[in-house]
Amino acid sequence: MTLPHTLWPIFRDNRFLLNHLFSCAAKIFLGWAKQLDIDIGVFCALHTYGRKLNWNVHIHLSVTRGGLCKRTGLWKPIFFKAKTTEKCWRTAITQLLGSHYAELDLSGEDCPFIRNEQDWSRFLTSQYCRRWKLHFAKKTANVTPTMTYLGRYLKRPPISASRLRHDFQGGLVTFDYLNHRNGRTEFLILSPEALIERMIEHIPDKHFKMIRYFGFLSNRRRGEMLPKVYDALGIAPKDAPEMPGYAAMLKGYVKVDPFECILCGHRLTFLRFRGRCCLNQLNLFRVLRSDPL
Repeated sequence: MTLPHTLWPIFRDNRFLLNHLFSCAAKIFLGWAKQLDIDIGVFCALHTYGRKLNWNVHIHLSVTRGGLCKRTGLWKPIFFKAKTTEKCWRTAITQLLGSHYAELDLSGEDCPFIRNEQDWSRFLTSQYCRRWKLHFAKKTANVTPTMTYLGRYLKRPPISASRLRHDFQGGLVTFDYLNHRNGRTEFLILSPEALIERMIEHIPDKHFKMIRYFGFLSNRRRGEMLPKVYDALGIAPKDAPEMPGYAAMLKGYVKVDPFECILCGHRLTFLRFRGRCCLNQLNLFRVLRSDPL
């Protein structure tokens, strides 16, 4: 669920607004389900970055295509319309921005035309009248690939270390990104300072939750509701998966196996541990040994 690019700077300069985006998105679907007397599950993930690490505020929302009927306890299907959702999303965001005018910082260079509340109201009306882009993904038949994709996509950092290339002579950093307009992979070259400046914009405030849950998935209700959902769907609950180890997490992040030898490619074997030694001492120990490490 995206916003017009003209609204991005407003959320960048007034980060408290980001906290309201989750409820603006989730209440659209929860409201429709309430009218049908159905209890659904929703989770939202906030991303503030685009493919070029630019500021691009958007919400990823996943909703169950059914829910528990509050009267019978049975699973009941539900459907959502893209056009109606887009209109409700426009309404929710413009009302949010309009109601917080007195608290907003509009002194940035991106809003020179906003001098008073009347200007602000006209600006919001113009944004409401345009078409906002909402992408509705198709219902998936197999939940496992979807869960794997969402888990990897929603928790990823703004840019993975494996995409960065450093020019040691020029001191510049290059990374690739997919240009949606032409479908081609392109490259962006930045100084380290410019890259860091773009990165720190996307660091969330302390205690800010980037992923939030609603409906029967909410933290307060999931313990009680999920067994009922499993029972209604005839699904046996699965055991919690084991947490990945250090090597698996590092390989998933930087695409490098820390236990693979950089010389021969074979897996490293643990031989011994020597504590309280600096690097020079370890190198000397290796040289003096007849069987090298």
